[in-house]
Amino acid sequence: MDGIREVLRTVLIWEVNGWLVTLYLLWEHATLPVTLAAFYLLLRDAPREQRPWLGGAATLAAAAATFAPAPVPVLLSGMSAAAALAVRFDRFNPHALRWRAVGGLALYAGAALAYLAYGRYLAAVDASAWARAVGGEGEAVSALAQGRAFLNTLATWGLWLILPLGFFSLLAQGLLAHPPTPATPEETIARVRTRGRNM
Repeated sequence: MDGIREVLRTVLIWEVNGWLVTLYLLWEHATLPVTLAAFYLLLRDAPREQRPWLGGAATLAAAAATFAPAPVPVLLSGMSAAAALAVRFDRFNPHALRWRAVGGLALYAGAALAYLAYGRYLAAVDASAWARAVGGEGEAVSALAQGRAFLNTLATWGLWLILPLGFFSLLAQGLLAHPPTPATPEETIARVRTRGRNM
């Protein structure tokens, strides 16, 4: 009887731990589904010639949302959701706004992945190899530290502030370029031509 209880207890522990790990992974990567859902909305109504490019941008964004350090995945999911909403509300030229927004998202995701790759490269650089090239171990360590500090400063300003603010201003410009109307330009023209009567 004690053996059965021990087996049941072990199975229960494994089951609970499995669910906890799953929930932790979902929480850790919760921004990925938001980013992919936003790209799905952007891709759904896109013209056929834009779809391959949007798919490539979605792949870049998914990689950045998965691998880039925080807060990049959160910012990327917010930017993607804002882009999908902006394109949805644009009545005058949603295809052009979609194209610009996806280009901005691809630029942001590419910059985040480049920062990640260069940061890993710097972490793997051997100071003693640099010491032989630079002229001394102290100089090599100093040069590597300065390079890392410079990269972190650029990444903090660029990825956390400058690129997201530029992206949101791009969306605002696209939405505010024309006054809000309840209809598309084609519907407005048709209504004026027919004076509101159905032909």
